[in-house]
Amino acid sequence: MKPSPLLCFLFSVLSATPVAIGQEAAAPATPLPIPDARALDIVSRASEYLAASKQFSTSIDLSQDLVNGKGSKVQFTKQVDVKLRRPNRLQVDISTTEPKRSFWYDGKSVTLLDHRERYYGTSPAPDQIDAMIDHLEEALGVVFPLDDLLLTKPLVVPAAAAKTASYLGKERILGKTCHHVAFQHDAIDWQAWVEDGPKPLLRKVIITFKLDEGSPQITAHLTNWDLSTKLPDFVFNFDPPTGATKINFLPAEKAKAAATPGDAAKKETTSK
Repeated sequence: MKPSPLLCFLFSVLSATPVAIGQEAAAPATPLPIPDARALDIVSRASEYLAASKQFSTSIDLSQDLVNGKGSKVQFTKQVDVKLRRPNRLQVDISTTEPKRSFWYDGKSVTLLDHRERYYGTSPAPDQIDAMIDHLEEALGVVFPLDDLLLTKPLVVPAAAAKTASYLGKERILGKTCHHVAFQHDAIDWQAWVEDGPKPLLRKVIITFKLDEGSPQITAHLTNWDLSTKLPDFVFNFDPPTGATKINFLPAEKAKAAATPGDAAKKETTSK
């Protein structure tokens, strides 16, 4: 799988160098802080809880910074509604004040519909969600918002690959008491708020793209979690709307030309 948040560790080997008399030896590098085991444990429990769910649905209020030419930032918000059934069913609706795009995956093919332009494209896809997400990004240039949540082991790899991990205590998010954890990488920082108690659901995520101009952020609030309602096959089957036109997907290199903020950093911060 691709990195979908996070990459592997890089190791370097430093050889000792003799120091001439009268020269000052270089100060030893400051060691990285030891990752806080509590932060890793909280993310692990949240991942195991979600991975154990045969199906789930959730609504995500997703706010994204855009940096204009003068260096100031504006923020736009969209809603992302997700329905997932393991191992190979996924349906996603993205909307603002009106529907914008929808996605269907039935275990055999993927379909993306643009509601405004009334265009849709369909492509064969692998028979597992993880492999399908990789295929979409690598072959078609399609990137899901917060795609790590959809993987078999959500968030575990990005957390384990972080340079630092911190536990920041408890906070109230949308009426729920949550554990606040933070992780740092070379290209991004990300924070997560995981509900306290027997249902460790993810309630908020912030991703900061440090290498992009203005360090834009994506902020997501996750609500309406439902892990019990059955999701039948018809939810994941695409039925073309009247008047919609079928077109081909753009090749990945052309689709990525319209990349969203942080996509360059995401290549480093996406997990396999």
